[in-house]
Amino acid sequence: MAAESFFRRWSRRKAESGKARESVAPPQPEETQPAAEPPRLPTLDDVRRLTPDSDYSLFLAKGTDPAVRRAALKTLFADPHFNSMDGLDIYMGDYTKYTPLSPVMLAALQHARSLLPPAEKDEQADTSEPAAAATAAPEDDSPPEPDPDADAQP
Repeated sequence: MAAESFFRRWSRRKAESGKARESVAPPQPEETQPAAEPPRLPTLDDVRRLTPDSDYSLFLAKGTDPAVRRAALKTLFADPHFNSMDGLDIYMGDYTKYTPLSPVMLAALQHARSLLPPAEKDEQADTSEPAAAATAAPEDDSPPEPDPDADAQP
């Protein structure tokens, strides 16, 4: 048996466990009671009596009329508990309406001007100069003349 391969041993043990299951007798059903009436399906009258604390599982059971199910769910979700916005819906606001800044906020923004470095104004002027020079350049198709100072070695 020591030389028995893994698959043979697995197959043998599986067959033995199958025989053991077959030898166990299935449980005998207890005395069957007469079939009780199937549960009554809800109607629209039942929907009118619903409150937020009611049990809605009966309305979601299999076989319930879809119109009754929709009416019950509509009643459930009409509760203000389910209608509160969570604040995570970033697109719920109307961003087209302008809210003017308060005088306090405007004063704070004026104060921020003194905190910004004045170099930003110079950078804007520097960036506008090359654009102006490029527009002022002549529009001929001749190649640009080489700069004699660019080849000079220090």
